[in-house]
Amino acid sequence: MVTPGSRRRRTMAALLTATLLLTACERGDADPTPPRPPAGGTGGDQRYGAAPAPDPGVTYQPDVVFVGGGGASVRGLSADALTWRLDPEADGADRLARGKVMFLTGRAVGRVLDVRRDGGDLAVTLGPVDITDVIRDGTFASDGPVSLANPTRYDAGTPFWAEYDTATGGTGGGASTTAVTLRMPGPAAETRQRRPGTTLPPEAVAATRRVAGFAVTPICCKGGVGARFSYDGGGIRVVGTATLLMRNPSARFHLEISGATVRRAELRIAGMAGLRIDIAGATDRRQNINKSLPIPLDFSVPVGEILGVPFSVTANQLIGVQTAFSAKDGNIRASGEWSLGGSVGFGYADGAFGVTQPWNLSVRNSITDSISGPSVGVNGIIVHYQAAFRAGLGALGFTAGLYATVTATVGLTVGSALGAPIALCRSTQLGLYLNYGVGYRIPAGLVTVINAFLDLINATPIEATAGIGKVDTVFNKLDIQPDKKICKT
Repeated sequence: MVTPGSRRRRTMAALLTATLLLTACERGDADPTPPRPPAGGTGGDQRYGAAPAPDPGVTYQPDVVFVGGGGASVRGLSADALTWRLDPEADGADRLARGKVMFLTGRAVGRVLDVRRDGGDLAVTLGPVDITDVIRDGTFASDGPVSLANPTRYDAGTPFWAEYDTATGGTGGGASTTAVTLRMPGPAAETRQRRPGTTLPPEAVAATRRVAGFAVTPICCKGGVGARFSYDGGGIRVVGTATLLMRNPSARFHLEISGATVRRAELRIAGMAGLRIDIAGATDRRQNINKSLPIPLDFSVPVGEILGVPFSVTANQLIGVQTAFSAKDGNIRASGEWSLGGSVGFGYADGAFGVTQPWNLSVRNSITDSISGPSVGVNGIIVHYQAAFRAGLGALGFTAGLYATVTATVGLTVGSALGAPIALCRSTQLGLYLNYGVGYRIPAGLVTVINAFLDLINATPIEATAGIGKVDTVFNKLDIQPDKKICKT
């Protein structure tokens, strides 16, 4: 028998069901609520990052698609480090489409540029995404300083985008090995010049890899972040080390997002100690190179889940080398160190930036004094080094969140030996810059190379920048020695 009470209950149930269906239609087919991670972990957290978890303190954007299973749903990552191969039966995988934002783990998150079935896998190509395209509302802060002394290394191998030539914008590797003579300062000289406390611990050194014809060994993080690099081919040889020296580095951050707008942000990387550049180059046939090397390796420290979001603090690097040999017997070498001291970072509130500078710049060992290698022509070399610190989501420089990037550009010139009876001219141009904000920044040349590849597979191109940011010139000075008219002209 149907009673008035049971009829009312049925009516209310029908109305509730209709309301839920209507809400789902208005928000799209993806429910922006992360699934609960499987009990006992995902089995792939170490390699692919931790999975997000539901939390009432955070609101996600409606086009975020959460894929369940965390790292256990990952079957592989492509050689270009852009395409994730997933279990197509993973919860939510069927809702992935171009333009959506996939959120699988703290590393596997980004804008879906392409998605297709490939054999028994689902191949999802991801691009960078702004943090406000993932999170609509939430306040995230580190619980005290996060030590960067013992990071986890995530190595992408040698993806195509790490091998592009700065001069042409195309990819390129090394030429055949030659017998160019090149002498770097020996171990004794290295010991004399290096100050106590700046030696990099051997356990901080990652494996050597080939990037754009260079052998590159990244270094991070207890004593500093940097890289050793060498190139030997086509009649030219270059050997060097660039290091942002640090002492027990740590990070703090705070990020407040409301209505998909950054209201307040702060990132501070403590422990800055100095900058060191060692470089030598030579040619026996008047050859030159101009290469940029984005190092495809993350040094990452997981912060843990903040409101269910698996944040990490990550360091990665880029090196550029450009030679300017005007003679067949061109060669140049130099070594210098500067003190920076303090911390690097920024604060943002009420639409305005403030910066925490590591500056108090002073010379420990003059690189201009050390320049040598005269020949019959004028010779030069430029070293461009960039260390980026990020707190957020994503991987390999495509991280969404807070960032602070230190860039040093050192240009060195030595004059012709033909002028030595009057003066052997030497000069150094040192530029130091800080790029910071919330969002992401990718070098324009790198974006061009990636987009050329994405065009081949008919995938959506990526943008070079997103979010809010600022660039400060901290130091830019030309040092010429000796102080004579012939050198200044």
